[in-house]
Amino acid sequence: MTGDALEVLKRLRRLHSQTDLLLDQVAAGYGVNRNDLRCLEIIERDGPLNARALAEAARLSPAAVTKVTDRLVAAGYVVRAVDERDRRAQSLTVSSHHAALRAATWNPLVADLLTALDDGTVDLSGLAALLDRLNTVISAHGARLATEPPAASNPAPQ
Repeated sequence: MTGDALEVLKRLRRLHSQTDLLLDQVAAGYGVNRNDLRCLEIIERDGPLNARALAEAARLSPAAVTKVTDRLVAAGYVVRAVDERDRRAQSLTVSSHHAALRAATWNPLVADLLTALDDGTVDLSGLAALLDRLNTVISAHGARLATEPPAASNPAPQ
């Protein structure tokens, strides 16, 4: 691995850490926890969703999704509605309250990020392809770790 590649990985880790801190601040501002915020993002991105689809996308148990959904509905961020395809089921969508809060929260950041990306110094299609490859690698490792947790190299202190 080249020094340049290692430097890029180092900067990606720093970017991840900054994003993680930002998401902590957003969750606190919304009055929810990070797991709830992640589920809210999934509902916004992929919705309307039923609880089972949300559980699969978030990799949470059905019971956990019920609790998350109850909190998001109580906070006014998510609306439960009768599923048009299956009248016995409910679908989850984001509320207009959340849409307004989301715009106020994220639009300034998106504008600044677009400015940073569009300065003409980077091949954006090449960057997008690289990010897709990195996402594929990370997703594969996440799936592997879900089924094969790493063995601890050091025994736990007793």
